[in-house]
Amino acid sequence: MVGFFPCFCSIGETLPILKIARIFLKKGGKAIFFSHGGKFEHLTKDFGCEVIKLGKISWAKVIKELKSKGKYDKVPFEELLFSAYKRDLVESFVKEEIEAFKKAGVDLVISSFNPTASISVRALKIPLIVVISGTSTPLYYRQASISFPENYENSITRLLPNFIKNSIARWILINNKLLVRDFNKIARKYGVKPFNNINDILNGDHNFICDDKNFLGVEPTNEFPKKNFIGPISGGLLEKQKDTLDEDIKSHINRSGKSILLLMGNTNDKELYLNILEALSQTSHNIIAVYTTIEEDRLPDVKENVLLKKFIKSPNLVNSMVDLAIIHGGRGTVYTAAYSGKPIIGIPMFSEHQYNIDNIVNKGAGLRISKKFFKKYDLLNAINTIFSDYETYLKNAQDLSKNLTTELGEKKGAQRLSEIIQETIAK
Repeated sequence: MVGFFPCFCSIGETLPILKIARIFLKKGGKAIFFSHGGKFEHLTKDFGCEVIKLGKISWAKVIKELKSKGKYDKVPFEELLFSAYKRDLVESFVKEEIEAFKKAGVDLVISSFNPTASISVRALKIPLIVVISGTSTPLYYRQASISFPENYENSITRLLPNFIKNSIARWILINNKLLVRDFNKIARKYGVKPFNNINDILNGDHNFICDDKNFLGVEPTNEFPKKNFIGPISGGLLEKQKDTLDEDIKSHINRSGKSILLLMGNTNDKELYLNILEALSQTSHNIIAVYTTIEEDRLPDVKENVLLKKFIKSPNLVNSMVDLAIIHGGRGTVYTAAYSGKPIIGIPMFSEHQYNIDNIVNKGAGLRISKKFFKKYDLLNAINTIFSDYETYLKNAQDLSKNLTTELGEKKGAQRLSEIIQETIAK
């Protein structure tokens, strides 16, 4: 029995796990789901598997507290992400997970972003598989060209040479002790090996890297072997459906002039989205703006060159038809853009997004601009830069697309999962 344990708070963390689970179940595997809550939990309803609901993890309380103190906009996303993991909550989650996993009789757990599983699963002495972005691993921090996380930029760091800042970033990313003290106090109670840094907490016994290794620019190691590079698992529906294009989108793309897709995923930075939309409204380009997380009463009146869409059926198809995409840098969104063969402008929310976008920028297929220091002028300038030398950016984007793996990450992930199950049984 396999325990599937997605982080249902994030669609990017949920879909890869569910896509692997669907193939695994079709091949006759047995599975059960575990959940700390989240708005994407409903996606399991058609799987025919039991969902064990554990204590809810919510960042709403933390965000509310920070806003009341006027600190919300001053806290980097990475710190906000882990701020909900107070010691008492971690301790209760670990205890609850151990009991739930034991009762369900799972032989291993495959998880996404659920840090407490690093203790609970190992306490039961069963394998922990983590589905993870390559840009969130020590392998990437050590081998790739790391840029300083812009969320931590300030008036002092902006004066430092990049090579110094980047070296500092690499050291911190590899050695960061965030969460370690509290997690180790709880780990000792269950006889779990202590963690040296945050990477030990976030990584599993096996790490399924949802990336093309050539896109990352890294080479596998014993800790991160080639067989665990399962490849990209792009966004989109769980069941493959025929790509369709709404008539209004088709008509908008076919208008005279360049077309731009604004697709910022499920970002909660609504002010940023509205600022981007306002900047785009000043251009003469044909804009398709997807506003998934924005309330309709907050949307501004727009000119006829801007088409507002709550949802698009086939992001892969639309991305391939426009001339340029503006994205936030989530793993699924980045690969959708990369496979489309069209240039991008990336505005990262946090460091993983930044490194995903950097991998496209390093291939000459796009530009990155700052979220923290966002200015409408910078976005408009980036658009003009790409369109002024469009053939070069387009060729680089097409070359990138041709060099990406065509193997489905979910298919390889399900296959690798079955292999680890057999290895576990053999022991």
